Amino acid sequence: MACLAFGAIPAVAIRAAREVSISDEEDCWNTDLAAPVGPDNLDTLIAIMTKNLRRQCRSEVQGLIEDLFEECMKLERASKERCLQDFFEWFTGAYVSDSLSAELALAPEEAMLWAGFHDGDPRGLNHTALEAFADMVDASIVHPSTILGRMVQKNNDLVGCRGDPGASTPCFKAWWIDKGPVVNFWTSASRAFVEGMAAKNQPSVVAVLNKGLDPAEKWSLYDSVFWKFELPTLAHEVAGRALKYEFDFRPQLLLVDMRGTCQKMVNLVTFELRTAKWEPGEVLQLLEEKPIICFDCPEGQCDLDLALASKVRSCLGKDWLSSVRNWFRRPKCPYLYGA
Repeated sequence: MACLAFGAIPAVAIRAAREVSISDEEDCWNTDLAAPVGPDNLDTLIAIMTKNLRRQCRSEVQGLIEDLFEECMKLERASKERCLQDFFEWFTGAYVSDSLSAELALAPEEAMLWAGFHDGDPRGLNHTALEAFADMVDASIVHPSTILGRMVQKNNDLVGCRGDPGASTPCFKAWWIDKGPVVNFWTSASRAFVEGMAAKNQPSVVAVLNKGLDPAEKWSLYDSVFWKFELPTLAHEVAGRALKYEFDFRPQLLLVDMRGTCQKMVNLVTFELRTAKWEPGEVLQLLEEKPIICFDCPEGQCDLDLALASKVRSCLGKDWLSSVRNWFRRPKCPYLYGA
């Protein structure tokens, strides 16, 4: 049986019926792209997905794959073959909507999206503050309230992959959907998170954003998982369900802008949704029916506290009293239309 070594990874057993490519110019795995089939053991999957990564990124991705596989095997209907194939698809861009492993992304309550919360923030806008606010609005942040989110957090949020060229080096050079293992993973995870919202027919999506809008700024909004993956996936899911004549997922999008740039933020988000790859007309119709709500929350004027949470709950009709009041008198919510 052939064996291959990948950088610091020990030699691993490779399926006898296959020959794994090791040249940088060749694909990382030989399979029919019309119906791609991945390795039949975990070591090989890790080896081919981390082949082009530098040490720090490789370590984090390896840990993530190991942890996700372990959690997948705990799921009902799980099998070694199915979990391996699922994650092969996740990391090569071939994510399938009904994958078993997508169950790892289901949130216990309505899922809330976010960007820009970390320890050391001068305003104290860290995960603890974010989780407390989510509780106030009867939501849970997808990361780390889900199993998938906790596994990502356990592996340093893949921070070590930032700037690593191997993160965006595709396994299959001629396959347009393959954008590199880390990019593929974030795309797949975001789809799983949003599909979890859609599966529950979540009536609203709250996103709390603490990122600057200057593209030149380090870690700007444009570099966030929310902007690159979750927002496009939200548009894709709304449009995709409409195409199947399923109109039960038409959520109210509510943003909390911690930088106080709501009008510009809504303009950018609206433009991004309008240019969605999948049937943007359906997304435009949703925005006409339910304009984006955006709360400006700049430093010194607003905090992630009960007062703000009450406004959010009222605008979304989160409790029976708000629903009754909203029926008779529409709350004064900051609805904004993108330019």
